[in-house]
Formats: sequence, structure tokens, C-alpha cells
Amino acid sequence: MIRSRSGPRALLVLVGAAAIVASACGTSSSSSAPSAAASASAAAVASAAPSLVAITPAPLPEGVGPDGATIVRWFIGIGSGGKPEQVAAEQKFAETFNTAPANKGKIYLSVEIYDNKVAADQLAIQIAAGNPPDIIGPVGVEGLNIFRDNLLDVKPLIASHNFDMTKFDPALVDYFAIGKGGATIGVPYATYPSFIYYNRKLFDEAGLPYPPTKVGDLYQGKPWDMDAVKALGMKLTVDNKGNDATNPAFDAKNIVQWGFDMQWADDRSDTEATIFGSSSVVAADGKTAQITDQFTAGLKWFNDGVWKDHFIPTKAAIDSDLLGKGNAFQSGNLAMADTHSWYTCCINPAPPAKASFNWGVAVTPAYKGVTTAKVHADTFSILNTSKHPDQAFTVLAALVASPELLTNYGAFPADPALQQTAFDNIQKNYPNSKIDFTVMQAMLGYVDKPSHQAWMPDYQKSRQALKAVYNKYRTTDGLNIDAELATLKTTLQGIFDAYYAAHP
Repeated sequence: MIRSRSGPRALLVLVGAAAIVASACGTSSSSSAPSAAASASAAAVASAAPSLVAITPAPLPEGVGPDGATIVRWFIGIGSGGKPEQVAAEQKFAETFNTAPANKGKIYLSVEIYDNKVAADQLAIQIAAGNPPDIIGPVGVEGLNIFRDNLLDVKPLIASHNFDMTKFDPALVDYFAIGKGGATIGVPYATYPSFIYYNRKLFDEAGLPYPPTKVGDLYQGKPWDMDAVKALGMKLTVDNKGNDATNPAFDAKNIVQWGFDMQWADDRSDTEATIFGSSSVVAADGKTAQITDQFTAGLKWFNDGVWKDHFIPTKAAIDSDLLGKGNAFQSGNLAMADTHSWYTCCINPAPPAKASFNWGVAVTPAYKGVTTAKVHADTFSILNTSKHPDQAFTVLAALVASPELLTNYGAFPADPALQQTAFDNIQKNYPNSKIDFTVMQAMLGYVDKPSHQAWMPDYQKSRQALKAVYNKYRTTDGLNIDAELATLKTTLQGIFDAYYAAHP
């Protein structure tokens, strides 16, 4: 299952049927409204494949839409887009686009949505059958990895359509130049920057000042860096007798409050280490496994934080009732969590329970003077098999300009002109917590490249190898991290070699 991000954002299974089923299966009806026979056939297919939610009418023969318009097919499901409120917004967007005077008779947008669990397989089937869509998305880097060979370099279209890229942070523009040979496979759109969430109540109880909201600011006269997080995290970690982790009397077997964790970091050891600097387990040649200094430093810091300094929870603690069975920050017993902006969905407990603490946000701490804030970022990509790339880019430009879609995707807009709406939507859910949104804006200038979700040979197997290291160190005291990383490197090299043997 490919998701654009971890944690609570796994998509719901949706069931539905309409005439576009025929198009998705590579056939078409003879008119803009399907015949009774076609409708019956579509219903039968939908019954057999309930993962498809159809929105717009089936195309006319040979890809010609109403009034002779060129049909552009939009495929949704590899990332976000399948929740009921998102489906409604996507349907409204398609209807508005298709009825706009500028588009009638020129471009007809046809939309198909698949359940996230099967979308990648369905897209692969369509590509193999020679019936691919034009546009896919919104989808993040992790989802795009699967179809890396199928993505169009949109840089020439950006130029020919005079699409304004200057409004985006340069770091985000560069972020999507990740196709083969540095191809630009999307434009900045829906971003989910990471930063520090902190529990004001726990800071106040400890008599500690809140962490910085500006990159470069000091914390208690010292740099806001990973050393500061460790020191602060230990003071905010408390046992059942009220001793913090700096106290010789501290009981590490009876912790009731922890200082820090990187919450919902894909359960990957390399993802956690991203806060120590961007890196990749794949060397520049694309074939050689490597373990970078950043990865090594990060994993050792986290391992020590769990087992030696005790301010980071073990896997057992994370899964316990005390830390909300995985939603550690929401439990009120984790003082600081580094995670993404999409987590603003889930700090309040489910109704009818009410929020139990006041929280704020701070900038990501630096390591050796460098700030790296991992980011999840969704975009729309055009397939290199599209027969209508110009028309597809016209649709893409309209998609990224829609504030209604962004709102329903729960995204932090890359476009500064659309960000205030996102701020307002987040803040209204937390009236008792004053959120400094300049933190989110600032972190977009420090995104990780290479991304922690960047392409690896045999991405899924490589990903599992990295998850295994995370699971092992979070459950096992006394590991030799150097030995574990050496074993990981050997494992990854074997995966890479097998991949290239099958893909010469």
C-alpha cells in the first residue's frame, strides 16, 4: 500500500460505480451518456472491482469529448484523494472545469478514483495495456517512485505555458527535479513540512522556556540543535515519582512522561536520521549501497536516547495506553514531537473528548549548524505516454490553483497566496492553542534533498530493510549500531544487485 504519508492518513475504502468504468477498462460508449447496455456492463465491472469510484461521464469514441473537446484523464488514488469530502471536491472541480467557457469544446476533464490500496496496481495495468491516463495525483515522492520511468519532464511545459515558478520557495522548486536525469516531474503544490510540536503544559510545569520559532535563534543562550533537544528532552522525561532523567534517582523502568520523539516517521531508521542532514542509502551511481555519516550519527543519537538517556520511548512504550497506542503527542505524555504539518489533523482526541492541553510549534533543530526539515510533498504528474501534454498541463495548472482542493487535501500550500486559508482552517480547530504559522513557512526553505522518500532500487524491499532496523533498535537494548548498519549495507546491496540483475 502506497501512501503519501504515514500515521492517520491511510485512505478509506470507497465503493461506487458510474459510466467511466468503461473508460478505465479501455472501452468507450458511443455517446456522451452511456447506453443501457453500457450502464449494465459498467455496473457489473464495478461490482467486481468496487475499488473504483467514477465521477465524470465516459468519453466518446477515440478520445473525443463533448463538442469535440480533447479528453484529459485524471487518475486519483496513489496518494490522497479518496476520502468522501475529497471525492466531492474533485467532482465539483471537474464539473466547474468542464463547464467553463474557456474549456468547453477544447478540453474535457475525465476523472477516475481508485482506493489507495489498489491504485498503484490499477495504474500499472492501464500503462501495460496501452491505456494510461494523462495526469496522476495528488501523489507524493514515495508513490511516484513506482512510476519513475513513466513520468514526463514538465520543465518545457512550464516554460511554454509561462507558469510562474518564482512564487514558490526555490528549495521546493528544486525538490521536484527528481526524475531521471534531474527531470522536473511536478510543480510545488501540497506540502507537509516537519517541525517541532511541543506541549506548553509540560514546559510550564517544568519551568522551561518554549523552544525557538525562528531558525538561528538560541535556546537558553545556546544553539537550538540536537544537543539542546537531548538536554531539554531529559529534563522533560519524568518517572512515576516525579524525578526527571537528569536526576540520579530517576527510574527508567517507570517512566510516565517522555521528552522527545520523531512521531510517525514511516517507522524507518533513515527517516528519523534525516533531522541530522539529507542523505541517501544509494550512492550517486544509483547502484551502490552506502551508509552516510548523517545516517550513522542520527541512528546512534536515537538509540542512545531510547536506551541510555531514556528521553525517547521504546516501541513498547509507544504502543502502550500511556502514549495513546501510537499517537504519543496526543496522549499529553510526550513533551516534544517532530512530525509533519498533516499531524494538525490529529492532536485533538476523537469526539466527544475535548483537547486536554495547550500546544505550540517550534523550528526544527540544527545539526552541526545545518537545519534539515524533512517534508512530505504531493504534486500532480503527467505521464510521458500522454498524447495531449499541452492540454494536460492546462489542467495541471488549474488543479494547483484550486484552494478548495487544497483545503480538502488538508495540505499546507506551496503557493504563499493560498497559505492564509490553510492557517485559518487549522487554527479554528485549536482555539486554545496559538499557532505560529511562520514556523511552517520557514521550514519549507530547509527541505531534505535527497528526500527521505527518494527512489531506491526495488523501493519496497529496500524500504522494508530500513524499517527492520528501526523495529530492531526500538525493541532491543544493547545493539552495536555500527554492526547493525554494516549488516544493513550488505542487505541493501543484495537488494540493489538483484534489482539490476532483473532490470539490466
